[in-house]
Amino acid sequence: MKKIALTIFRYGEGIFGGTEAHCRMLAEHLAPYYQVEVLTTTIRHPGCPEQNFPAGESLENGILVRRFQSESRHERYREWRKPGCRARRLRYRLDQLGLLSTLASIHPVWMSNIEAEQRFFTSYEEYAPSLAAFVRTHKQEYAAILLISYYFTTTIFTALAAPEKCILIPTAHPEKPLYYSTYSHIFTRVAHIAFNTASEQRLCRRIFGRHLAPSSIVGVGIETAEPLPWDSVREKFGLPERYVLYVGRLHPEKIDNVVPEFIRYREEYGDDIRLVLVGPGTLESLHIPEHPAVIATGAVSEAEKNTIIRHATVMVNPSRMESLSLLLLEALHNRIPVLVNGKCEVMKDHCKLSGAALWYDSGRDFRKKLHRLLSDEALRSRMSEKGPVYVREHYGWEVVIPKLRALIESL
Repeated sequence: MKKIALTIFRYGEGIFGGTEAHCRMLAEHLAPYYQVEVLTTTIRHPGCPEQNFPAGESLENGILVRRFQSESRHERYREWRKPGCRARRLRYRLDQLGLLSTLASIHPVWMSNIEAEQRFFTSYEEYAPSLAAFVRTHKQEYAAILLISYYFTTTIFTALAAPEKCILIPTAHPEKPLYYSTYSHIFTRVAHIAFNTASEQRLCRRIFGRHLAPSSIVGVGIETAEPLPWDSVREKFGLPERYVLYVGRLHPEKIDNVVPEFIRYREEYGDDIRLVLVGPGTLESLHIPEHPAVIATGAVSEAEKNTIIRHATVMVNPSRMESLSLLLLEALHNRIPVLVNGKCEVMKDHCKLSGAALWYDSGRDFRKKLHRLLSDEALRSRMSEKGPVYVREHYGWEVVIPKLRALIESL
């Protein structure tokens, strides 16, 4: 049986996040076909070194996990950040002017500021030089190495050490870190890039030009825990029969202006529906006073989350930065219509292709579209029929895993 590895900056029980879930699901779904290992760091929760995992090997749900000691030079982060970002700022500006794609097609690999960038990357919290050293020494043992998320040093230094072995799963957003010169080496030299969506692929073609490495749209499947009895979950969290649902971290960058716009919606349309926020954080952390129409549950179990999703009237995803959105796929799978931020091209594509979600372009449009969804039961019914079909045809495991296996075998 061939051996493959997946790299991720953290991995293990009790770790939550879309990128981490993506890695875990791929590892476990590939395990019947390959000898699967995960190469990761000792980090359990960023910013909490006292909670780190020990370095070494462990077997977790049938997957061999190799953890390498993080050895960040984090004390130099501020000192190295400004000189490390010079080329990034230039490349970003060129893209804003519409010039980067043309320049990248002529001059695909940028050497500008490379040493300063890579010195700066060593100040990232998850930097583990022993992981990259392990890859350089053992890369011939692996049929393929799957790099999960472009952003982390586990990806950066593995890709630089063994590009010919690497399938990059970038989970890329239109954000400034994507413009580092270092990524021009990675995105043009890895063996293959497996994108989650067509809009993510278009973004990277724009930034890295026609010399972008061979690529395809692979995606990832979803897993949903068995739901719990609704009455017990409803009583535990004080949930109403009708509610608009947000799932995710309660952080300003994630939740945008959903709470104030929802309250304006209730005032404007006279609707008594409530908003339920599921995820770590509090309204206080958003600098929003408590409101009787808003319920914040805090963190919940996977089974509780799935139960709450299944009973929502409408789900909202206000994120501007998504490469896929597993939560949106979970909602569609559960026949729940979704209202998404139109500033995210990935989410707009899901709306257009699925017919099971709508997007909004402003606060006023948010209120208008929300009213349309909540007041038109026939529309919600039509959308609910389309959601599971879209997820099954594009992101079912029976679609994703054969694509990924074909890529691995092609190396």
